[in-house]
Amino acid sequence: MFDLSSARFAFLDLESTGLSPWFGDRICEIGIVLTEGKRIKQQVQMLVNPERPLSLSAASTSGLTDEQLARAPLFTEVADDIVEWLKGTVVVCHNAQFDVQFLDSEFRRLGREIQIPNLIDTLLLARQYFELPSYSLLSVAEAFHVPMTVAHRALDDAHTGRGIFFAMMESLKQFNKPLDEYIGIYNSPVWPNDGIQLPTELGEAIYGNKRMFIRYVNGEGEESERWITPKQVMGLSDYIYLKAHCHLRNDERNFRLDRILEVRVEV
Repeated sequence: MFDLSSARFAFLDLESTGLSPWFGDRICEIGIVLTEGKRIKQQVQMLVNPERPLSLSAASTSGLTDEQLARAPLFTEVADDIVEWLKGTVVVCHNAQFDVQFLDSEFRRLGREIQIPNLIDTLLLARQYFELPSYSLLSVAEAFHVPMTVAHRALDDAHTGRGIFFAMMESLKQFNKPLDEYIGIYNSPVWPNDGIQLPTELGEAIYGNKRMFIRYVNGEGEESERWITPKQVMGLSDYIYLKAHCHLRNDERNFRLDRILEVRVEV
């Protein structure tokens, strides 16, 4: 059983060239705050050469440049260090699926696997226990009065994640639950051996936060047409899905990519 005051935590945040490893995007910066309980033991901020250009949205968000990253080490050169930093810790991320799938993708490129047996996602905790107008890192930080820097960089966001996590734990004391009950396990998604070609329109819609018309067939073979606002592409245990806000249902839904028959981005 983990004890909040003495458990070893790794608050992790990644910056990437784009929104999804399914589009071939890569990690370009790693930020980790290692703590024992609340006490900070080590901080890691490291640029990584992604071997591909930054998307315009990623460059404008982080302020990083392709020239900076070209001088950074390759992921293969830092992979062993990452394993060592995360070993024996409870890994904490905000939107863990995003960060850990990028790690998973990078290790798979090297013919390796990343093991994360203890994982806490502050995004899931926020959605489960707190009514907030938005669950972005910035909005959750504001709700819990956690100071946040303007720069969207990996170590800054890892520090923000640390502040959010301990503020949440303080608020959740009323439920008298052990830390273990907030811990999940990362299950690696199915990664097709031959890769997958995603429609370029999908990437444009995600990066531009644009609405998109899709024709979709469900598991029973029934076709439907709807407008969605795509959020991210993610691998789950059985296949690859598009997470999106569905305007037909006015709810967040997951759509299996192989069941999307037609895609059209709003002009």
